[in-house]
Amino acid sequence: MQEIQPIRIGQILIEHGVLTEQQVFEVLQAQKKLQVPFGVLAERMFDVTLESIETAWIEQYQRFTGVLDLAQEPVDTEVLQLINRRQAWQFEIVPVRYEPGGELLIAASRRRLARAVTFAASRLKQVAFFRIAESASLRDFLRKHYPMPEVSEELIRRARDMADADAPAVE
Repeated sequence: MQEIQPIRIGQILIEHGVLTEQQVFEVLQAQKKLQVPFGVLAERMFDVTLESIETAWIEQYQRFTGVLDLAQEPVDTEVLQLINRRQAWQFEIVPVRYEPGGELLIAASRRRLARAVTFAASRLKQVAFFRIAESASLRDFLRKHYPMPEVSEELIRRARDMADADAPAVE
């Protein structure tokens, strides 16, 4: 059986041109001594922005878990009641179903994953895990199960454009 190699956040930061291999090595050495998370040390030692670390964390998460296609997933309509329309659209999340172990599977957008995790940890009683959903299928699902007639395609496009303008550029 082949061992799964972990996806390292430092490697992703190298791929994005945020850190060099030498800088990642230095952070790892400091991490061994200080027992502090990689992102915290990268920020302290090399002025890596919180946005760059969050972007790398989300990419690391997506590479590990893959992308969820909501059109292909069985959905338990009872779990949809765990959040309201405003929460679903604000955090771009959809409770999908309970897994056999009792955990709640939640689909989220890549762009809002960090906020979605914070929301779920503070507001939901269930143990939850997240999968990133493809944006178009997530929006279709939101329209179907959490309809908000006032949310038009134009409004979604403008909101996405504004968020993209505010987001840090990642090479």
